[in-house]
Amino acid sequence: MTPMFLPQTTSDTGDLLGIGLLPNVTAKGQDRLRTLRDDAISKGAHVMLLVWPSREWVMLSIEPPEGMLVEDTEQLIPSVQANVTALELMLTNSRHGNHLFWMNLSRNASQH
Repeated sequence: MTPMFLPQTTSDTGDLLGIGLLPNVTAKGQDRLRTLRDDAISKGAHVMLLVWPSREWVMLSIEPPEGMLVEDTEQLIPSVQANVTALELMLTNSRHGNHLFWMNLSRNASQH
């Protein structure tokens, strides 16, 4: 099951619960998510929301490899999609009420 990848600005659009995007998130919870998002961004992470068709969701903070220039968080989506194990873990954690996930990306060492 593949999640939808939504920009972190989605959490600024107002009532996420009212539009059915993030079930069980109160207004206070939305404020807390925005605070956590802003903190992650200030630490150099790129943030996005992942929402599965089952309405399970995760706020994902991604730390790109050192020296990698990321102009848009969307550039990181293929790397996240390629990590099936991490996606499965995020979905499982979400089902247990853990909606925050931090991912450190690294470059593979080149072989000569």
